[in-house]
Amino acid sequence: MLGKIGAVAGAVAVVLCWPLAVGQIGERIYQDTVGEYNSPYVSVTTESYERGYLTSLAVSKIALKSSWKEVFEEQGWPTEWHIAHDIHHGVFGVTSNSTLVIDDQVASQVAAWWGSDAVPLQLTTRTALTRKTDLDLTLNPFVYDDENGTAFKSEPLTFSGEVSADGHGSFSYMLKDALLQTVADESMQVSGVTGGGEGRWDGRFWIGNQQLQIGTLAFANHETQESVSLDHIKVASLNTLIESKTGTEESPAVSTRLNNSNQLSIASLTSLDGQQFQTFNIDLLLSDLDYEAVTRLSALGDQLDGELSSSQVQEMSLALDLLVAKGLTVNLKDISVVAPEGPIKGNVRLTVQPGLARASQNLAQVTTKLDGEMYFEFPSELLSLTEGLEPQTDRLVQSGVLTMKEDRAFLSLKLVGDKVILGNGDQLPLAMLMMLLLS
Repeated sequence: MLGKIGAVAGAVAVVLCWPLAVGQIGERIYQDTVGEYNSPYVSVTTESYERGYLTSLAVSKIALKSSWKEVFEEQGWPTEWHIAHDIHHGVFGVTSNSTLVIDDQVASQVAAWWGSDAVPLQLTTRTALTRKTDLDLTLNPFVYDDENGTAFKSEPLTFSGEVSADGHGSFSYMLKDALLQTVADESMQVSGVTGGGEGRWDGRFWIGNQQLQIGTLAFANHETQESVSLDHIKVASLNTLIESKTGTEESPAVSTRLNNSNQLSIASLTSLDGQQFQTFNIDLLLSDLDYEAVTRLSALGDQLDGELSSSQVQEMSLALDLLVAKGLTVNLKDISVVAPEGPIKGNVRLTVQPGLARASQNLAQVTTKLDGEMYFEFPSELLSLTEGLEPQTDRLVQSGVLTMKEDRAFLSLKLVGDKVILGNGDQLPLAMLMMLLLS
């Protein structure tokens, strides 16, 4: 009997103490994930965290940095915002409901953008004890007008995502409609925005896939009655890391390469002069990029502000030397569109073979490690539409670089070092080809 009573008492004690344990674990998870965040553009810090028995209250500060901060300061907008988190300790995890704090610093701006009684945003997160987190964010309808005549309004923006303990996650978002009008009587309207992705953020790059779809994107100048519209835009990007072992058994090393793939498609485009372009496609692959070199260049890009200092020039040169020395490939696998004159399509591949040291000191050396191929075909009518192009066209045809067949023009060549192999098998020095194209 005493054993049964003890077991029941122990179970009751566990139940009573469990919210405290969950609260402590929840605070640790919060501090590790939401409580501290830093990037070149924004930082998030914890202002306060009051842990209770069944609930906790926390306040985070979001501070804009770099160019974002400058833009907000120029417009007279607040650059620091506070988010209040109402945290509940459940049996298997923690749930947090977060809202924007309407303090004296942001009250007037919130009223101007969302209205005096509106709730600007709502964020709900659910974090399990395994640190897997689900989140749902809604940015409520947004309206902005200034005294100069610039106006912006949008439907609600929704965002949902999931992040696991190891940093992998997925997300999706949706915006039904947004409209920007400028003081110059110009407008931009975007409709049917959806997107998402799956992967992980490694501190510099998103390793994984992302995609964006836009139903309609329209630009208009209402004074001149000119407009540009794009329908059914799709953008997809994929970053992958490939690791390989290098060195010797006594001194092993790991080489990491980044492959970056990007696709863009537009079902139809109407230009300023009313011409229709259909099925525009771009498929670009950057492969075998040395990850260390690309990371250095990305970090340097975040630091650039105006002219480069001598130390920045040197760092960039070293990073570019490393990138070239390890080799890389730029592959424009497809560029195509159906123009009013007819279909246009082509592809270009350039590969720099590894093994070239200190390329920045002698760019002419790059040709010794270069190979590639180029192909384009398009309506020959386009050559006559460009004023002053006829002499250059004649030179390209006479040299065999450009071939004319009926109403189509073709350009096909291969690049091997400093030699260009034309479609008919003839060879030209690379320097001569450049002269023909640029003269």
